[in-house]
This record gives sequence, C-alpha cells and structure tokens, in this order.
Amino acid sequence: MGFTLTFPLYKLYNSVKINPKILVVDDQPVNVKLLEKKLIREGMDVWTANDGETCLKLVDQHMPDVILLDVMMPIMDGHEVCARLQEKEETRSIPIIFITANSTKEGKLEGLSYGAVDYITKPIDLDETVARVYTQLRFLDVPRENMELTKRLGEVRRNAAIGAITQGIAHNVNNLLGVVVGYLDLIKTDLTNEELVHRGIAVIDKTVGKMTAIVKQFSRLASESHIAVGELVLNDLLETAVERFKDTHEIEFIEVKMSDPSMKIQANRETFEDILSRLMENALESYHRFDCEDPIIRVETEVVTKEDRQIL
Repeated sequence: MGFTLTFPLYKLYNSVKINPKILVVDDQPVNVKLLEKKLIREGMDVWTANDGETCLKLVDQHMPDVILLDVMMPIMDGHEVCARLQEKEETRSIPIIFITANSTKEGKLEGLSYGAVDYITKPIDLDETVARVYTQLRFLDVPRENMELTKRLGEVRRNAAIGAITQGIAHNVNNLLGVVVGYLDLIKTDLTNEELVHRGIAVIDKTVGKMTAIVKQFSRLASESHIAVGELVLNDLLETAVERFKDTHEIEFIEVKMSDPSMKIQANRETFEDILSRLMENALESYHRFDCEDPIIRVETEVVTKEDRQIL
C-alpha cells in the first residue's frame, strides 16, 4: 500500500547576522538613554527612536536582531508598530520585546496577540532587560541550516508565555462570572425593589463588558496566530517523521521513495509530521482490518508544477 505526497518548491535566500543589533523605541528620553548605555556596555550596537514612524524607518535601514518597543506612544503606539512589522515578510521574524506600564495579565495578553515574544514592565530593570535580550540573541548562534528551528522555538516560547497568562485570565473570568451570578441572585430576592434591580443590572452590564473584552482578546489572538514556516530538506524531514512513527507504532517496514531527496521545501515541521502520521495511520489501519501480517507502508514523493495543481 502506498500514497503520494506533493509539495510546491520555492527557493529561499537566508541572510546571516554577525553583530548583535538592538533597536530601542520609547517616547521617554530618559528610558532610551538608560537602555542605550546599558546595552552598549554589553557590547551591542544600539539604535534609538522616540516614535513609531522613526522606528519603522530604522528597521528598514538596519534590520535589528531585537527590538525593545514601548507600548504607550503618541500618534502610533507600540501595538500598531508591531502590527506593521508583522505585515512584512522580511521583518516578521524580528523578536519584539514590549516595554509596558500595564502589568495586568490582560494587557500582557493583548501585547502578545500583536506578535511580541516577550514583555518588560515599567519601571525598567536594566539587568532583567539585558537578560531577556540575551535570551533572544542566543538563537542567532543556531547554524544557518537550522534557522527554521529558531522560528519554531520562537513560536513555542511565545505560546508558553500565552499559556501562563491565560491561567490568570481564566481565574479573572471565573471571578467576573461570580459577580454576575451573585447580583442575579440578589435581584431575584426582591424584584419589586427598583433601586436594587437597576443597581444590579448596571453592575452586571459593566461586568459582562469586561468579560466580552477578554473574549475578544482571545479571539484576536487565535485569528492572528500564524504557523511558522521554514526551509526544510525533504530527505531529513521524511526520515525523521517515519522514524518517529515506527517508534510509536507496531510496524517495522516503511519504504520511502523520493524523486529528489535533496530538494528543499517550505513547510512547518510539526504540521507536516502530523499530516504524514495520520496518512500512515490510515494505511496501517487498513492492514489491520484484513489481518495482514508484516505490513509494509510505502511513502512516495513527487514534484509537481503549478500547472499540475488543478488536478491534484
């Protein structure tokens, strides 16, 4: 039993960064100066900006490795700057660390939903800031052929931060639900008391508004999340996926036939392995239904052109 997987082929051009380049963006000159001096002492090249427009221009000119971005700025705030950078393929992967005075879980969740990978709360702790910058810079040591791993780890890191914050959000939602239920019970005790009813409705309306805002943040986070795609060598990708499948399933023989083993494709490793695993599970299940001994699964790949897509 066999099946064919087809992939579109694109060519990637990766650039290699050598020196750590940091862009600091804050409308408060004192914060900019403190961060600039601290980062320069750490041996980093630093550019600074006091507004969103200047930030975007400096990003185009210097392509920094990490951006420290203030959230609350006039005209164009940090959220809009981050959204603009996320729109462009060449700047989408630059790690953005938000600097914010909003220490609430909802505020941090909102920042992460725009594409930031981390956040620092004011007043700024310089040592903590440097540590967080170094965390992002360590991924630049990954060899060029493993750059797609950097993107995957960035998504995992961001998702882990979101997971930690959502635990607190769930607690807040439960508290808000408690307020709604409590006032509903109170109103039911005396429906003829107009003052009590009006006061209760006002509190419930305000509380539901807060809950709606939280739900919108979650919805936006889910809709704006994107799957990290990188350049992967087909041979390595298939061999890894097949070996993992053999380790977790009762099958010894899986034949792999590739038209071009060295071919590079654009894909997300986890998504690819999940799809391939499901296909192989279907093939294995077919064998089990007919009580076949020593099943063999054959995986074949084929390169197709754009003209062939309409018949796939």
